[in-house]
Amino acid sequence: MAWESKPTAALAAESVSYFGEAPGPDNGTPHAGPVLVMPPLKQPKRPRKWLQRLWLVVFVLFCLEIGIILTVLPWTRLWSDNSLLLSYPGIREFMGHNFVRGLVTGLGLVDIWMGVAEAVTYRESPRE
Repeated sequence: MAWESKPTAALAAESVSYFGEAPGPDNGTPHAGPVLVMPPLKQPKRPRKWLQRLWLVVFVLFCLEIGIILTVLPWTRLWSDNSLLLSYPGIREFMGHNFVRGLVTGLGLVDIWMGVAEAVTYRESPRE
């Protein structure tokens, strides 16, 4: 008979494909379906490290700036004599309470703390 039946294990071994192997004449029979070929992982390059450093500096400066503004602004004349709140006397009175000023100052201190903590805890992977 021209057609011979092969054992099931032999058929399974022939049809197994590994990602690192490309089908071809040197490694057995070609496979009928598509083969996934994945490129090797690339190491991060130096520009990526500089981008992370730049992002850290921008983030820390932003946190410090906003934190200082939120810490100092509620205790200045700009906060109490705000021209935007002249037409809203209820909101102006509420913003004048010391607990609101303290709350905004506390948010500013938290923002400063976030920026400093981010700068202090920043670690880079060792050079390769």
